[in-house]
Amino acid sequence: MLLCLMGSTLAKMKIVFIALLPFCFFNCCQSDQNKSASVLKPENKYIPVRSYGQIKDSIAINRKRLSLKYASFTSLTTKESIDEISDYWVNIVSNDLYSKWQNTPWDFNGTTVEPNQGAIACGYFVTTILRDMDLKISRNKLAICPSSIMMKSLTPHQKIKNLSHLSYPAFEETLSVFGKGVYIIGLDFHTGFIINDGSENWFIHSNYINRKGVMKERVSGSYALRSSKTRWIISLTNDKDFLYRWLKG
Repeated sequence: MLLCLMGSTLAKMKIVFIALLPFCFFNCCQSDQNKSASVLKPENKYIPVRSYGQIKDSIAINRKRLSLKYASFTSLTTKESIDEISDYWVNIVSNDLYSKWQNTPWDFNGTTVEPNQGAIACGYFVTTILRDMDLKISRNKLAICPSSIMMKSLTPHQKIKNLSHLSYPAFEETLSVFGKGVYIIGLDFHTGFIINDGSENWFIHSNYINRKGVMKERVSGSYALRSSKTRWIISLTNDKDFLYRWLKG
């Protein structure tokens, strides 16, 4: 009799266990899926995209902020002050402004003032970027000058460095020695920015070759730089007179 009762009880327990098994399996799977989802699901962060006008407005605000911080010419004698301003120029020119101008078409007569609206020649690209960095210049006048005259106008107290005699590997090495900063380079019939970001040398320009337009390329791979017999260069961000002029608007 006892064995019968035990057998009956075990049978009932087996039935209950079998009935509950799908429910337990479903909930366990759901729990694992929820746990996995909570780990793998990316966080949705909205990063607002600034318009070109908003970028220019922020440049003007930051120039004024820096002009208050470095109110006198003597305040630019420290390495910290030059580095802060230089880092700012490197970041804005090679990232914020360039990202908007990227792929804007080149044309010999291009004079557009808005990225990707019309075309822009190499000289106009350089002077437009400088103007949009809130530098007070004659954009049109400087854009049509020979690059050596444009560079001399921007940094009258700086001697233009002639690197034309160097082999291309030596030219690249010299740019690395110059260090982090924003430079303007003049070629046979072309001009643009050299950006040393601390780890790599970049050439940002409105490329006339195959009418490629505004692009950022490694100096090591730039045919426009390599094929030019003339390479004249000035530094904008290592020139205290230039920086002070920019700060004071």
